[in-house]
Amino acid sequence: MRVSNNILSHNLLRNLEQSNKKMVLLQNQLSSGNTITKPSDDPVGTETVIRINSTISSMEQWKNNASEATSYLESSESVLSGMTAMLQRIRELTVQGANGSLFNTDRSQIAKEVDQLNMQFQVMANSQVNSKYIFSGSKIDTPPIPGSATVPFTLTQWDGNDKVIEFEVGPNVNIGVAIEGTKLFGITYNADNTENSSFFNTLNKLSTSLSSGNETQINEALDEIDGHLDNFLALRSELGARTNRMSTISDQLVNNTINLKQNLSDLQDADMAETIMEFNSVNNTYKAALSVGAQIIQPSLVDFMR
Repeated sequence: MRVSNNILSHNLLRNLEQSNKKMVLLQNQLSSGNTITKPSDDPVGTETVIRINSTISSMEQWKNNASEATSYLESSESVLSGMTAMLQRIRELTVQGANGSLFNTDRSQIAKEVDQLNMQFQVMANSQVNSKYIFSGSKIDTPPIPGSATVPFTLTQWDGNDKVIEFEVGPNVNIGVAIEGTKLFGITYNADNTENSSFFNTLNKLSTSLSSGNETQINEALDEIDGHLDNFLALRSELGARTNRMSTISDQLVNNTINLKQNLSDLQDADMAETIMEFNSVNNTYKAALSVGAQIIQPSLVDFMR
């Protein structure tokens, strides 16, 4: 096979072009810090990078949701803790009022304190966390008890519902972050579609029986209060379990995000020292090819005719 000057020139130019492309690729990697600067550099790696970035983005949102949910749960627990303490105080007052040695005037004073606590319960039923009503179910923009606190108080309208606001903290993982006010206050519906609260009914009954000195009804109210107190504690326990689960999920999201970012770094971050060495090697090869090519291509027939 005859090797002409055109063949030599073509091969030299092709090899020089390949070296140029390699140096451009290495320069882009050095300037960007990434081994993949465009999809054509590594189609499979590019797909993996996109998938990991998408997963990290989702996890970051779940982390934010979990953080907000934890704040919501802790605030709800704080409100429930205060309400439980108030109910325990009412129980103490009820036991005191059931004492047969008390005068009616003493029981009337106890009734006044029960009324004040009753009004405070009405206020706390409309408690908010980040401008969201925590006992309204999914109707977070609506106070469950309309109007101002009064005594005696008879609930006829409950503007919340029996659903629970949920936060998404993972793929198909939604966790409720509040307690149903309908369960907490024993909300039921009357035949005429009005609402009724066994909790506030008990407080009204207690106040009335204390004022009238009816020891039988005071003892009945005491039994009902014990039932409400058990209900409060059970709901607080449920809320605490959700808080612990949310804390575990938050920790897992943090660790998983760190691991994914490390995997992403291993996949796309350029090893600067290795890339510089490779660039210098390609650059030296390119210069050597130019030097040798100049010596091979330069002689022609005219040179030998001189």
